[in-house]
Amino acid sequence: MRRFNIFYLAIPLILFGLTLIYKNLNRSSASFFGVAQNQETEINLEHDATVNTIFVKQGQFVNKGTLLLEVTRTALDYKMSELKLEMDQLMAKNQLSIIEIKGNLERLRAERIEKVSAIQSRIRILESEEALNKNLYLDLKSVPMPDTSSVSSAPYDSRLDALHEEMRLTVEPIDAQIAQLEAALKVASVPAQTEVSKLQKEVDLFQKEQEQMKIYAPADGLVGSIHSQPGENVQAFNALISFYEKNPNTVVAYLHESLSMTIKVGDSLMVSSSLHPEEHCLGRVSGLGHRIVEIPERLRKIPEIKTYGREVLIEIPHENSFLQNEKVVLQWLNPPSSPFLVLFPWHSSSSS
Repeated sequence: MRRFNIFYLAIPLILFGLTLIYKNLNRSSASFFGVAQNQETEINLEHDATVNTIFVKQGQFVNKGTLLLEVTRTALDYKMSELKLEMDQLMAKNQLSIIEIKGNLERLRAERIEKVSAIQSRIRILESEEALNKNLYLDLKSVPMPDTSSVSSAPYDSRLDALHEEMRLTVEPIDAQIAQLEAALKVASVPAQTEVSKLQKEVDLFQKEQEQMKIYAPADGLVGSIHSQPGENVQAFNALISFYEKNPNTVVAYLHESLSMTIKVGDSLMVSSSLHPEEHCLGRVSGLGHRIVEIPERLRKIPEIKTYGREVLIEIPHENSFLQNEKVVLQWLNPPSSPFLVLFPWHSSSSS
């Protein structure tokens, strides 16, 4: 009787076992781990500032536009005080100039009135003398005398003309000075107003910057670390407070170095919670690291064994149910299908 070779019975079992190993390897190679992270924003200022009041606490959820903290710039307050003082000095100087011009105008007008009055008084006296002489002449008209009327009025006319000419010569220079001062008075405030307007614009600009010293939440989210305390002086560009959105929008993952060449930017991945697989969303590869680094222990398939891989950044929709720093599983939608590449992944790297 022919003896049955048990090896033939073992062949199907071996093939079945290899198939299971292949499927397991294929499944594991098509997935890797990552961490869901929020986009964190560090809020700072371009200038040194003093923190006045902090209105929030670490971990607090706030709505967009919520006042986070209030700071002041000592240098800004000092500049504003200097500008306002300069404006006051300009206004005071302008007022003194206007008062001086008005004083000169009043003096010239009074001088004009005085000189005109003096000359008019002399003219009236002369006219009175002429009238008196004419009356005397009429009284003596009955007495036969040579006709001397034309001769007697000539000296008065010449004297009156001289007085009118004197008044003209006296008044014209004064009127010219008065007109000049009146014109100066009209434009006296223009240079000062122009300079004050320029300074006021600078004050308004500083005031606007001072209003920006109130830090508001850029979006709905959570307050992260608070890097300052009330009364503390913070240097320019140093973080005052960190703020991150409520839901994670990025996954940082590490792909084993043996598979680092099988993924590219734009690939789609299924992102699932490691604790709650029913919570998942579609992600897209947005960036790839340019060096091989040690995979964090938390993200290794076997935590006790050090492994190395390439950092992968995956964008996920803002509307998701993941927690900050939650461990997630990333599954290829189109995993590697070649058994040769799965069992011998280094061949792809060496051949390329």
